[in-house]
Amino acid sequence: MGVPDKQYPMTVYRLILMTAAAVWGLGFVIGKGAIGTVGATWFTAIRFLGAGIVLVILLFPHLKRNFCRKTLKAGLIIGMATFVGFWTQFLGLGLTTPSKNAFLSACYCLTVPFIWWVVSRRRPPAKTLIAAAICTVGIGLVSLTEGFSISLGDSVSIASAFLYGGEIVIIGLVMRDNDVLTITVVQQFTAGILALLLALVTQPMPTMAQVATPEFIGAMTYVAMLSAAFGAVAQNTAQAHLSPSEAGLLCSLESVFCALFSVAFFGEVLTARMAVGFAFIFAAIVATQLGDKGGDAAAAGSSADGSTGGESTTSGKPAKRNRGRIAR
Repeated sequence: MGVPDKQYPMTVYRLILMTAAAVWGLGFVIGKGAIGTVGATWFTAIRFLGAGIVLVILLFPHLKRNFCRKTLKAGLIIGMATFVGFWTQFLGLGLTTPSKNAFLSACYCLTVPFIWWVVSRRRPPAKTLIAAAICTVGIGLVSLTEGFSISLGDSVSIASAFLYGGEIVIIGLVMRDNDVLTITVVQQFTAGILALLLALVTQPMPTMAQVATPEFIGAMTYVAMLSAAFGAVAQNTAQAHLSPSEAGLLCSLESVFCALFSVAFFGEVLTARMAVGFAFIFAAIVATQLGDKGGDAAAAGSSADGSTGGESTTSGKPAKRNRGRIAR
């Protein structure tokens, strides 16, 4: 799907991205129960396969025009990285609270520049190093117990931030002038099939009693149709018009929305120390985004969960589509 010819005020695209962030944030809370029912691997498989089916139905004419060997190869590569990143995050979500998982995994905004440093051999700016230090303090406040130990769920969530960062860099390297929506569909099916194969080998098949409940069906419908399918299209559309720095900042609001929804609906108790830790992590994320003019890290994918969109020019016309994460 190309960039629409009709241009809307920039506020519209900001609201679209903020809506997607809110959808993702609520998805953490809703997905917690579903993961507890079938496990992280089956949850990953159902989520991505469901999203892929929805997108095929919605985008079939577009896919017929744009599907080719090049988009298939790019989608397969990105899909494998997506599977590892999301599966790890869902493992962490099953072992810790939704808000802690969301904030800790959101640290991928900080890991991308360092991974890109290894790939490109270009040192991150000083602000990124400072932000990393601030984020480390925040992670400690959120995750460390009084005995200075860290839970398994928090450790897995932190690991997912590094895997997410690797996925974003891979997307920056693979996604050149390919069709983003076509690759998105291939990505969804690749991640879903990999998760399905792993689930069949390592976990028992979910029983009808587990999945044929209104709660589970409602949760999976939400995360597949809204978090994954809607999130992909909404972010892709918005980021075709917003700069990478602004898009990344707006996407990172998912962790804030998750904390709010988790306290309101999941019954999570937000301690003062956790609140301060969240504030440190969010401040670090904001610090990495402010002043970003779309350099190397941005080109590798500095946005939070979709393809990073090209910056608008002063004439108001959109530049090339961004190359960051395709969909949450």
